[in-house]
Amino acid sequence: MTVDYPNILDLISDYNITGRTESAAFLMWYLENYYRLSQNESIDSVCDQSGDKGVDGIYLNEATNTIDVFQTKISQTPGRTIGDAMLKEFVGTLAQFSSKDNLQHLVDTAGDAQVAGLINRLDLIEKLEAYNIKGVFVTNIDIDFNGESFLKASPNIEFVGKTILESTYISSSKDIPIGRSADFDISGISTTKYHVDTNTKAIIAPIKSTELVQMQGIADQSVFAYNVRGPLGKTNVNKDIEKSIRDCNGLKNLDRNL
Repeated sequence: MTVDYPNILDLISDYNITGRTESAAFLMWYLENYYRLSQNESIDSVCDQSGDKGVDGIYLNEATNTIDVFQTKISQTPGRTIGDAMLKEFVGTLAQFSSKDNLQHLVDTAGDAQVAGLINRLDLIEKLEAYNIKGVFVTNIDIDFNGESFLKASPNIEFVGKTILESTYISSSKDIPIGRSADFDISGISTTKYHVDTNTKAIIAPIKSTELVQMQGIADQSVFAYNVRGPLGKTNVNKDIEKSIRDCNGLKNLDRNL
């Protein structure tokens, strides 16, 4: 999978309709494939149009307790990079979310722009103090040294570029891996054998996590293609699991109990 232009147009074709900008379609595609939102949720989270005050999308991320504010950029020239100039402009965009007064001013001056309706629908002015603001800059090209230096001093901004998009993309289609094998060291460990039928035998054994993560298909999750249910997306259960993983104190307590 590549996000270089014009290949990216094939990826976002479901969203790239008449009257919608390519950057808006790009963000909708990103939200569906990386945030695992439904198609309708992805569309409803985007407000990329004239008069939207530099805000391309907003998602109330309850799993991370953040208000994710998006800005997107599609480059038609593969090999180009993003410097610090656009990121500095993005900081100005995020400043509109720094207080209730600033956010109310954004709504009051946005007129009929979609960003005002999105902020009101999410009730962000009332929720602002309970959430952290995170800026997410999404683009199909990578960042240069100046941009990386700027990000080090801007912890509230996440940069998602070409390398990240291509290396973390997980296809929603069922591409069943064929002919893959993996070896695990279970010497000295008791195992349980279970005969499924006359031709199939299952072996249950504890394996080392360091060996497990080296399996082919873990990084892109293709090893889970045999799961007939597939990914469940942003369900309440998955959100609770994510919260538990991010709760460092909870993990420390669990480790001590074990």
